[in-house]
Amino acid sequence: NLTVEHAGFSKFVLENINVPSRADLTLDATLKPGEVIETISVVAEAATLQLNTAKLETTVDQKLTQSLPQLYRNPFLLAQLDPSVESTSWGEDNPYDTWASNNLRIGGSGQFTNDLQVDGSPSGISVKTGYVPSPDMVQEVNVLQNAVDAEYGHSSGSAISVVMKAGTNEYHGSAFAQYARPYWNALENRVYRTENQTRNNMFGFTFGGRILKDRLFNFAGFELWNKVEPGALYNSVPTDLERSGDFSQSLTDDGALRPIYDPWSTQTAPDGTVTRTPFGNNRIPSSQIAPVAARYIGQLWKPNGPGIDALRTNNYVVSTPIKYPYKNFSDRVDYIVSDKLRIYGRASVTRTPVQVVGNPTGSPIYMSDRGADYNMTSYAGDATYTVSPSTILNFHGGYHNFRDTSHFATEFADEWSWEGVFPNSDFYKVVFADPGIPKLIPRMSVCNPNAFPCTHMGPGGGLWHETPHAWEFSAKLAQQRGSHYLKTGVDIRRNTTDSLLLLVNPGFGFDPQPTADTYVNPNLLLSGDAYATFLLGAIAPTAVATDWGSNGNNWDSGATGFPVSIKPKVQRRFYGFYLNDDWKATRNLTLNLGLRYEWESPYQDEQNRVTRALDLDAAIPELQGVTMPADVAQFYKGTWKMTGAFQFASDEHPGSWDGGWGTISPRIGAAYRLNDKTVIRGAYGRYVTCLLYTSDAADEEDSV
Repeated sequence: NLTVEHAGFSKFVLENINVPSRADLTLDATLKPGEVIETISVVAEAATLQLNTAKLETTVDQKLTQSLPQLYRNPFLLAQLDPSVESTSWGEDNPYDTWASNNLRIGGSGQFTNDLQVDGSPSGISVKTGYVPSPDMVQEVNVLQNAVDAEYGHSSGSAISVVMKAGTNEYHGSAFAQYARPYWNALENRVYRTENQTRNNMFGFTFGGRILKDRLFNFAGFELWNKVEPGALYNSVPTDLERSGDFSQSLTDDGALRPIYDPWSTQTAPDGTVTRTPFGNNRIPSSQIAPVAARYIGQLWKPNGPGIDALRTNNYVVSTPIKYPYKNFSDRVDYIVSDKLRIYGRASVTRTPVQVVGNPTGSPIYMSDRGADYNMTSYAGDATYTVSPSTILNFHGGYHNFRDTSHFATEFADEWSWEGVFPNSDFYKVVFADPGIPKLIPRMSVCNPNAFPCTHMGPGGGLWHETPHAWEFSAKLAQQRGSHYLKTGVDIRRNTTDSLLLLVNPGFGFDPQPTADTYVNPNLLLSGDAYATFLLGAIAPTAVATDWGSNGNNWDSGATGFPVSIKPKVQRRFYGFYLNDDWKATRNLTLNLGLRYEWESPYQDEQNRVTRALDLDAAIPELQGVTMPADVAQFYKGTWKMTGAFQFASDEHPGSWDGGWGTISPRIGAAYRLNDKTVIRGAYGRYVTCLLYTSDAADEEDSV
């Protein structure tokens, strides 16, 4: 409530004022001549227009956060209620999906460049997001389109801030239950008549109240999902005859025999003509079947359908439901130490061990790539001290981390280990030199040209293991001095991105090319067979891998690949300092003036395993003294300069680049109030987004 009184005038009282976080709030009070004992009471209406700031923002209040139906129950996605917000999601929008919350563009900003906050604490680490609260724990969601205020940085000028509920003197709580059942759903696939197995039992509650009246308060919330999502395994597997090497019944779509050629008989004439010898009766002699292939083919699951074409495409289809046992808990304690000092602390966790239900094939060499661990943890603390009626001092600190890792089955018979499959060789050891790379069953991928993905024996897909963590500290001093509202503060952040991504698990890929009639653009619908290639152990770049990027270095390409990787711990520090003045120059004109300084450290690894910028003057040791062949030297008679060596980090230069002196970002805005319903805004701001570290890409933008 707001009370205004002056001698000789009646008292004015404005009740039930809603004060959103970060809001510019204008309240008009009217004093009328009268007796002191008279009181004019007015009930406040919802404020719809901010009159004293050039920033553009939207606040989704408690009523909306609780009343709107939310399929994904991710409060950050409520930002899409603002028409300036565009979702760039590819479908991972659940609260446990670390990609979900920052996969938005706000007011034309770049993807993943928004500053996400929960109770004033950063929630993101690079492109991904840490803790996401349950909607029932949220007081409001604030969407900032253009951060004219210099307090905001570490972004492209946009931010989403989630404010969580706190306890009060009144005891209050809520509970909910929501159910989804397979027999309420349509079929997942009407061609194969597979059932939609989506099942979700959702429960949750919140409870808050006082511990000590007017002093100590608590608010806690919990949400639980028992979710089962549908999935299906589509494979193209050989017939019993083909498993033995007999392809005499393998036909084309026109009913003709699809011949199988011996790759070891390949001859290339000087004119480029390629010839190969077909196998007699279209049968591979048992003496030419590779022993490893024979072991695998003996454990490969059998067809359960005819397939959709003569190449037996998708002749094995089963449902593979995936469990998401999601749990979310948060507890916040607020303590009013005195009239001048208030503090609070919050602890929040989510746990989602994703599991694949059973082994539909019954084979010891089947490994699903859908298992994962999605865990998030967040701690935050805040202290606000009222120095005087016009001066506020605030300190804030937080720590958060998440775990986004694939989770393959690691228990299998020794005979299917790398040592068991290849007992007489250790060619694979360099791949597993880093203990962070798990040793799974050696992958054998057989790729039908008509179907994707390949049929994987062993772990298909790829492997990811991300366990970053970050902490932050900020301090702010704010003072109202006449017509000026002044702020100054610091923002310090540090994170360690512990990340590994393998786009293909170590193993071998096979397709029909080596057993087709030629290796020069063969028609794989008329000759060759992927399983014949596999039985022969003929390793060559697969067509799927070639189509996807020449080297198979794409997710789940099925290519032959033995990535030698490390699991670096990339560290980064960030410092920000700002000054800001919101100056009410006249009753109708407000100027927002600010200046922000930011410095971001270069990436560093504990063991100096990151590369630095290319030095075109540095000699390449391995190429010094090399004599060019005459066929090459004839085109250039000058001196060959072999420079441009890769530069790695060192103790003297531990960063990937030189950090420089930082950046200065001016901010200036103006808001002119024409009347109570109309305001004209204009602003200019410079924002420097941080370099976004992922395991396979980086992006940096400097936008105005």
